[in-house]
Amino acid sequence: KAGKLPGQAGKALTGDASTHIYSKTCTSVDDMDDSEEFDATVAALDALGVKGAELEAIFRAAAAVYVLGDVEFAEDGDGSKISTQAPLDTAASLLGVSSSKLAQALCTRVRDVAGEGGVRDIVTTQNTPEEASTLRHALAKATFSRLFDWLVQRANKAFDKSDQSQFIGILDIFGFEDMATNGFEQVFINTTNEQLQKVFNDLVFEAEAEEYTREGIDWDKTCFPDNTPCIELLTKRPIGILRLLDSECSRGFVASDGAKLVAKVNKAHASSPFFEVCGPASVWRRKDGSRTEDADFLVHHFAGPIVYTVSSFVEKNRDALFPHVYDVLHASSDSLIQACFPEREEVQSKKETVANKYLSQLASLTATLRESSTRFVRCIKTNSEKQPQKLDKPAVLSQLVCSGVMAALEVRRAGFPTRVPYREFVREFRAFTPRGAAITDPKQLAHAMMRHPHVAERVPSSAYRLGASKLFMQSEVLYQLQSIRNAMLYPFVRRLQRWWVKLQGSILQRKLKRCGADLRDASSEAAIKGVNCVAFVRDALQKCEASLAKANLLINKPAEAAEALSSLRAEIAKATEIVKAAVQKKEEAYRIRAEFLAEIDDAYSRCKALRTIANGLYAPRDAEGLTDACVDAEGKLGACRTELLTVAAQWDQGALALSGSQGPHSLRKGAMQSMKNISSKQDTHEHRRARLDTALKSVREAESLSQKMLERQRLLDEARREFQAALDAASERLAIIPVEQFIIQGIRAVPDAVVEARDAIYEAQKTLQGSDSAPIKEAVTNAQASVDKALARAESEALRLRAMTDLDECEKTLVQIGHEVREGGFEERIGDLLTHGEKLVQDARAVADAPDVATLVRAARGAVDAVNHAGEQLEKAQAQKRAEEKARFNKLLGRFQRMDEANSGRGVPKFARKAGGGVQKPLFKVKRVSTVPVEAPPPPPVQPRIIPKAPKSPLTPRNVSPPDTPAAATPATVTKTSVQTPAGGHTLDSWIAAKNLGKYATQLHDLAGDLHDLQEMTDADADELAQECAMPKLAARRFKKALLELGAPVHP
Repeated sequence: KAGKLPGQAGKALTGDASTHIYSKTCTSVDDMDDSEEFDATVAALDALGVKGAELEAIFRAAAAVYVLGDVEFAEDGDGSKISTQAPLDTAASLLGVSSSKLAQALCTRVRDVAGEGGVRDIVTTQNTPEEASTLRHALAKATFSRLFDWLVQRANKAFDKSDQSQFIGILDIFGFEDMATNGFEQVFINTTNEQLQKVFNDLVFEAEAEEYTREGIDWDKTCFPDNTPCIELLTKRPIGILRLLDSECSRGFVASDGAKLVAKVNKAHASSPFFEVCGPASVWRRKDGSRTEDADFLVHHFAGPIVYTVSSFVEKNRDALFPHVYDVLHASSDSLIQACFPEREEVQSKKETVANKYLSQLASLTATLRESSTRFVRCIKTNSEKQPQKLDKPAVLSQLVCSGVMAALEVRRAGFPTRVPYREFVREFRAFTPRGAAITDPKQLAHAMMRHPHVAERVPSSAYRLGASKLFMQSEVLYQLQSIRNAMLYPFVRRLQRWWVKLQGSILQRKLKRCGADLRDASSEAAIKGVNCVAFVRDALQKCEASLAKANLLINKPAEAAEALSSLRAEIAKATEIVKAAVQKKEEAYRIRAEFLAEIDDAYSRCKALRTIANGLYAPRDAEGLTDACVDAEGKLGACRTELLTVAAQWDQGALALSGSQGPHSLRKGAMQSMKNISSKQDTHEHRRARLDTALKSVREAESLSQKMLERQRLLDEARREFQAALDAASERLAIIPVEQFIIQGIRAVPDAVVEARDAIYEAQKTLQGSDSAPIKEAVTNAQASVDKALARAESEALRLRAMTDLDECEKTLVQIGHEVREGGFEERIGDLLTHGEKLVQDARAVADAPDVATLVRAARGAVDAVNHAGEQLEKAQAQKRAEEKARFNKLLGRFQRMDEANSGRGVPKFARKAGGGVQKPLFKVKRVSTVPVEAPPPPPVQPRIIPKAPKSPLTPRNVSPPDTPAAATPATVTKTSVQTPAGGHTLDSWIAAKNLGKYATQLHDLAGDLHDLQEMTDADADELAQECAMPKLAARRFKKALLELGAPVHP
């Protein structure tokens, strides 16, 4: 009990035991009071003289071990650091050391290694969190172990009586252990058992041999079981298994463990008959039939073969704190901790291993046992289920064999187990004394008695031996001698019986004695069955006793005595029947009581289950209410149990009166109350049944209450799951907001709204732990509203950002259009449109910070429409100008061509364009004519039309759809594009490939320079080209259809 600890230890231990690492697995015992156990412990320490400051120091050390388990570690780069500072500070304060030094000792590893020239170097490394946790466990283990050793020394000091040479010691040992996996601990336990078995063999079997030798008896010298080779296999220097383990510990970091250590053991003991090399192909485990591994070895113990698995033997055998941790505790300001961690000696600390210490202690114990007068008490476990009246014969036999009892019995049975001193034998079997023998020596007389004719006929001389002071006989000889003696004495006994009958007097005296015997039998039966105190039984027996006394007075009057004896015999027979009826009634009452107790036990089990349910309820009020109902039901059940155990039936009144005067206070009080109930209310089984039904009704009501509470808890769990799903959905919706992009753009409103929404979700998560669904629902609703608000704010700011981006693109496009206008000389036609577009852009920027983002969106849309309109007008003007220039160029080119034909005398080319009136017009390659002089640098690309594209807003990557807005508020982003081309932006090559006309690509390239030339083809041009290229009809139809899609005046 932490609350009862004095001083600093009581303040350090707070909270429930389940919240601490080292006490999570503690077992709670219902019928054990920790407070009483603590008081008993303090009283025992006080009896040893441990009190005051010394007692507080013990509690501080124990509390420090308790708190050390709560110290946790976290990663810190390549090392570790303390993640729970409070438990570390508490443990350091209890140990009387510096908290920082203790933390450094746990998080680091200091090694003393040999350097150059024999100089020792100190190397410090960082521990990982796992290594630091292991070191923490080692520190707690070492502290508790040394505290225990200190307490043992303190107790021995209090018990020490150096002036007395005699003492009584008790050595309690369980026996050999053979687990599913036998490790380091089982090696030491079984070595101890092996050594103690050796002591038992020496003291029992050798004592047997000494007695035969001392008595001078020739006997079959059966070979005693000797386990000395097995002990040498384990402990003998220098290659005993434990000695090899010690030698490996002295090798430091290169020490072998696991399969390597087993390989060395196999090499040293492979030839020993008590050792067997293990492996997958050699030895199988007896318990589960599995194969052994290379890290296993088998030892044939006295109790049988046992397989050991070597794992971390070297580390466990060292079992010592690192020197730098030991030094921190040695520097403690607490005197008890200093006593537990004295100044270390370098040489001694290296030699001190678990095996070394254990073997020295085992040798001391063995020497003490051999110097003492030893007695053995073998405790046999009848069954492993701890059930009464149940004997597991194979398990008992195994224990007898393992403990050496069967071996001792076999040795005794092989010889002469029955040994009787001569004087006792002569006194017991004096019927075998020869007639007229005047032998005074007991040995000679016993020898003569064994040669009696009746004895010699059935007992051969080989069945016994005459020792110096005892007669040694085989196991069945004593029984035979008793049978012979009884057969010799039986005739004399019969003669004495007949003589005694004659001395009994008349027949009336014998009848009177027979009646007295019958009455005594009835009284004995009533006493044995416990009904002698029942009123009607007691009255009947007393009446019989009065009649018997009256018959004794009339024994000298034959007539009256005969009548009295006849009446007495009838009364005794009636009393006998009364006793039998009382016994039957008592057994029936006990049966009913057993049924009641069974129902009470079942109800107790149901109450225990209800308490478990109460512990799992969320609402403290429900848990308290259900616990109170259980307490009430258990109180009623306890009252019924007490009544059944103490309230006796009518025949138990005398027994209860006796227990009321002699028994414990509680039983005496219950007995007196029971007698009052019987005398006043005359309680019956029906009354007890009614009270028990009331108690069972309380249990059923508690169960009904638990069902209601469980239903409420189920509904609360469903509500929690729904609310949790809602919070998860809100968190997912909130996660789609790219907060980083808004921060980069310098927009703080969105991150602030996201933080507020996350705080609301966190608060809702905390309310989920509550037991009322209304606050949970309100918190979840608030969280969803905060998320909706954050999303709306993010969408609003995204629209604002898109609108500003559109305005930036509008300004760039206006600059490009203005340049094209100046270059083409279109100021009169398009100048006003440019001015109007610039004004709309400026107006839109003026409302950039307006609270209502729709205003900004509408203004930006108007600016975009104005810029697009200006671009369209510029495109029309440029198209008109190109058409005029092309017409002039074609006119001049046709004139030059006719002049060339007239001069050369050639006819019209094969490919010609038909003009009106049947005149053929030649088909030329028409190239784009740039209006910019060659020597002038090319102007930036013209954007005659603003084509909206998908806005690059922060919400676009996460596929967030903006809320419904009016059509006028839809943002349009201005992008830089080249002059629009026919057929969806195709070039001549891409159009040929798209229409699957690659077979005719050469002819199409000779005919036209770009798609504009193809747009001017007529039906005659298309038919002539199809004929020239030998196109099939389907291909020609597909070609004319493609021309129609380009806008050419053809008919497919």
